Formats: sequence, structure tokens, C-alpha cells
Amino acid sequence: MVSDRHDASQKKDWRTRNAWDEDEAEREEEAVDPLSRAEAETLFGKRALRPSRMTPGRVVLAQVAVTVLSAIAWRLFAGGNAGAAGWSALFGGAVCFVPSGFFALRLWLSRERTSISGLVVGEAIKVFATVALFVLVVVLYRELRWVPMLVTFLLALKTYWVALAIR
Repeated sequence: MVSDRHDASQKKDWRTRNAWDEDEAEREEEAVDPLSRAEAETLFGKRALRPSRMTPGRVVLAQVAVTVLSAIAWRLFAGGNAGAAGWSALFGGAVCFVPSGFFALRLWLSRERTSISGLVVGEAIKVFATVALFVLVVVLYRELRWVPMLVTFLLALKTYWVALAIR
């Protein structure tokens, strides 16, 4: 009895999947025309098609600025051992902006021959460099304060969102 219901549900799933594949195949055969510039301007507005003023280099500079401001704030307003909090914040921001800086430099050097694979490799290098820098800071800086380091890292990391909003 249970196996009959199981077999019936499997057949239904197979029919549903098969119908789904047929619908998907029909949609793939339809040609999709890209928007012309005039159609895109009508749909999104003229500002949407302008190139962004926020370059990767400017994003990295903004990350450096956020890091320095956060380190100063931690140095001024942290309680006991404010120096360690300031340094921890500075190292946390550096963990973010150093790999981003190398990624931006890599983008700038390959601006004539950009490719998706180059972006993926660059992003992978950036992730591994970030992890390596975190490990380096944790191992080498004995007076590390975790909260200032992580807060500053997250502030510098979220600078991308602010840059995207400025566009």
C-alpha cells in the first residue's frame, strides 16, 4: 500500500519534471533581442547608462579612509588599553583593503584584456589573501582586541555598498 503511493508519487514527479523540461526547451528556442540604447534610456532613465564615477581604486581609498577613521575612534573612545584597540581596528581594516587594493591593481593592469575568468581568479586570490591576513594578524599581534578588529573589517567591507549607492 505504501509502495503504491510511493510509485504513484514518483510517476507524478517524473511527469511534472518532463513537462517542466518541455516548457523550458520551448522558452530557450525563443530569441531574446537586447535593448537598444534608446529603449534602455526609456526604461531605466538616462542616469542609469552613464558610467559610474566610483572606480575600484576609489572604493579602496574609501576603505582606507573608513579604516583610519575607525582606528582613530577606537583609539579615542576605547576604555583600558586604547592603543591596542586602535591598532586592532587598523589591522582589521587592512585585512579588508590590502586584498581589495591588489584586486583593483590587477583590474587596472588588465583593463585592455578583461575576462570573466580573470575576475573569478582575482576574486579567489582576494578571498584567500583575506583569510591569510586574518591568520597573520591573529598569530602575530598578541594584544589583539577582537571587537575593534572585526567591527572595522565589516565597516571597510561594507564600503562597497556605499560606493554602489553613490554610483
